[in-house]
Amino acid sequence: MSKHPKILYDPQIFDIQNYGGISRYFTNLIMGIDARPDFEASLPLVYSQNYYIRRFSQLMNNKIGRKWLKSVKTRSSINKYYTKLQIRKSNFDIFHASYFEPYFLEDLTKPLVITIHDMIYENYPYLFSDSEEIIQQKRSVIENADLIIAISEYTKQQLLIHYPYVENKISVIYHGLPPKKFKPSNEVLPKQFLLYVGDRTAGYKNFIFMIKACAPILSQNPALQFICSGGGDFNAEELACFDELGISNRITQISATDALIDQLYKEALLFIYPSLEEGFGLPMLEAFKNGCAVACSNTSCLPEVGGEAAAYFAPDDPDSIQTTIAGLIENPIAKNHHIKLGYEQLKKFTFENCLNQTLACYQSLIHCRYE
Repeated sequence: MSKHPKILYDPQIFDIQNYGGISRYFTNLIMGIDARPDFEASLPLVYSQNYYIRRFSQLMNNKIGRKWLKSVKTRSSINKYYTKLQIRKSNFDIFHASYFEPYFLEDLTKPLVITIHDMIYENYPYLFSDSEEIIQQKRSVIENADLIIAISEYTKQQLLIHYPYVENKISVIYHGLPPKKFKPSNEVLPKQFLLYVGDRTAGYKNFIFMIKACAPILSQNPALQFICSGGGDFNAEELACFDELGISNRITQISATDALIDQLYKEALLFIYPSLEEGFGLPMLEAFKNGCAVACSNTSCLPEVGGEAAAYFAPDDPDSIQTTIAGLIENPIAKNHHIKLGYEQLKKFTFENCLNQTLACYQSLIHCRYE
């Protein structure tokens, strides 16, 4: 064992995502450990295009690397090869896998940690063309893990439905928001707008259904706009839907920086989170932090994270969606009450708690290994 416990992190999520909640979670853990004197973190990287780790040490973050490793497939292969070299050296105490491809299992002799963010592939396999492959890989990693971190009680319960025999390996550790410092954004935004953040195309995100439910609200409020942040440009299906609903000139997509996302939350009338299922719901915390009222689904983990601070609707009921959203728009007193509760709810989900609980689990695993 090294002088300070050393955690070797797996880079595969950083090849899968350029942006995204899972890669941000692992970035936060690594940066949190780097700021402490009692643990070490290592992320083997030849080259990555992930936004959050753009300033991390990378062997080929130069013109040659950016040209040679332009394709995701090549980049992923070389990063995994480099990681396997580090695993074989065995100069670490714990390996924390960031996703489910089990390429590391044949070489790994140290304890394995896996974080389960959700069970959406298992619960909605028909929504994904690669569901059979991902579920099989996930099963292999779960069954070989020494510790499984579930990011909510809901996720733990869903995990146990599929893998009841791993209960004694599960620890629930909530996400938390780390303090962020960046130059404030001062973009000119619409005076009144509703906000949606993140991916829109996955079926469980329920985006199109929500937009159809919101269309009458937009029609009744000529000054009201709808902004989508992230998720890429609108696709042909979305554009056709907006046109059919008569809201094409009322809805905009923005690829926002972190600073601009904070500004969007601060200035939005409210943030809408219509997912059928999530494993945690980090965007709700972002909204709470920025004083933005939240209207969200009453399903999966969202009431667990939102508590009394969010206003809830049934995500499969357009009348419920309309009533909840219109109620916040039309009742500033109720909206401000939810905002105040949001600040209080946020205190339950600090990054300091997330990091400390994760490190405690690492330490316990190391003690069990070497006692």
